[in-house]
Amino acid sequence: MAKLEVSDIARRIKGRIREVEQQLKDHKALSDELERLKDALSRLEGGVRARVDGRDRRPRPVTQRTTAPAPKDTSPARGTNARAPRGENKKKILAALNGGPKTAAEIAHETGIKAGTIGASLSKLAKAGEVVKADRGYALPT
Repeated sequence: MAKLEVSDIARRIKGRIREVEQQLKDHKALSDELERLKDALSRLEGGVRARVDGRDRRPRPVTQRTTAPAPKDTSPARGTNARAPRGENKKKILAALNGGPKTAAEIAHETGIKAGTIGASLSKLAKAGEVVKADRGYALPT
């Protein structure tokens, strides 16, 4: 029977550690994707149910106008719900991550983009491999 050297055993253990780490990484990615899909399905089903029922599930607050409405702003400035030019948000998000890992809220504060838009963009960028999940938030790949 051949004797195994300590260095051979250590090398095998290190190789197995790398395999297990990769499997855990793959599992985490699948787990994250499953949660995103479940959330999307839940939102979709809620929207469909509301349409089928003929009502919106969210109760609307009752408001009474006590003063005359403010005159409409006719300035050429962009409205609050205007879309950014294609690729502009991505460029701002990646620039914000140049300084190191950040959460969606931190990126939103730094860029002025809504946190929901940041979250959706980060998910797409992560799927494309342009950003990676960090211990806290997202980071650029190394």
